[in-house]
Amino acid sequence: MIRVGLIGAVDQRHRWFLAAAQRRRAGVRIVGLSEPDPAARRRTAELYDLPSWSDHRDLLDAAAPSLVAIAGPGSGPIVIDALQHNVDVLVAPPLCDSLEELDTIARLAADLGHRVSTSYTYRGHPAAGTAVELLGRIGRPQLVSLLLGGEHDGTASRLSIMEAFDLFGRLTGGRPAGLTTVTDGHPAAVDDPAEIRAAYGELILVGSATNDRDGSPSDAVGAEAVADEATFEVRRRPGAVPSEVIEISGPAGMIEWEVGSGRLRSILDGQDPVTLSCGPATEAEWVLNNLIRRREPMIDTEHSLALSRLLLAAGL
Repeated sequence: MIRVGLIGAVDQRHRWFLAAAQRRRAGVRIVGLSEPDPAARRRTAELYDLPSWSDHRDLLDAAAPSLVAIAGPGSGPIVIDALQHNVDVLVAPPLCDSLEELDTIARLAADLGHRVSTSYTYRGHPAAGTAVELLGRIGRPQLVSLLLGGEHDGTASRLSIMEAFDLFGRLTGGRPAGLTTVTDGHPAAVDDPAEIRAAYGELILVGSATNDRDGSPSDAVGAEAVADEATFEVRRRPGAVPSEVIEISGPAGMIEWEVGSGRLRSILDGQDPVTLSCGPATEAEWVLNNLIRRREPMIDTEHSLALSRLLLAAGL
C-alpha cells in the first residue's frame, strides 16, 4: 500500500495526485493533507474527507506517509523535510529553487535511499505519445522548438520550458546536456537569421542533448545513430496571439503540437500535411499510473536531479 501525503492545495496541480482518492485505486491511499492557507485546506479536506494540517511537518509526523506528493511554490525545503522523515517524494515541477537546495536533496536521496520523482506531464500527453510513434517517419529529431506566443507570466513560461526540455530528452532518446540563456552576444543569437526571428520569434534559450548513457539508440528512433547532438530552443513572440507550440524537426519532416488544444500536425517529405486531434491532457491519470504500474518511476531520481540542475543553472 502506498500511503500518500498531499502537500499543497492552492496550486491546482494538486488534483493530479487526488485521482487515487477519487477513484479508490487499489494500492494507493491518500492519508492526509497539509496546506497553510486555511480556506483551501478546509475546502479540500472536506471535499475528499481527509485529515489535514497547516504545517507539512505535522502531516509527516502524524499521518506517517510512505510518499508525499507536493504541489506549489517553494518545494525545495519541503522535499528536504520529507527525505529527512524517510519518505519518497513526488513533486510537481520545479523540484526546488536553488542549487544549494538541489545539492542537499541529492545528498539525502543518495544517503537514505529514497526516490525523488518530478512529475513532468507533457511526456504523458496523448499528443506526445503520437509524436514518438511518428519519429520513425521523420527520423531522429534534429531540432525541438518551444514557441511561446503572446504574453506569458514568468511562472507559466518557466513551467512550459521545464516541461518542453524534459520532453526534448524523451523525443531525442538521449540526455539533455546543457541549457543556456541567449543574450545579444551569444553565438546562437548572432547566427539567428532575421527571417526565422520574424516567423518564429526571438531566441531566448538554447540547449542540447547527447546519446543515451550506454550509447545505445532509443527505442523510439530505431537503429539510427544518436551520437550527434540534437538542439533545443525556446522562442518568444510577445505581440502574437497567445499560444504554446512544440515543433519537432527531423531529416524527413516535422511535427507540430499545439499544446493547449492537443492538435498535432505532421508534415512529411513528399506527402500532404495531416492534422490529428489527440484530445486533452490527462495529467492525473498519467501521473497516477506511472506511480502504480512501475517498480521504478518513468522519471527517476537521477533524471529529476540532473534536469533540475541544468534548469537552475540556466536561471529557471
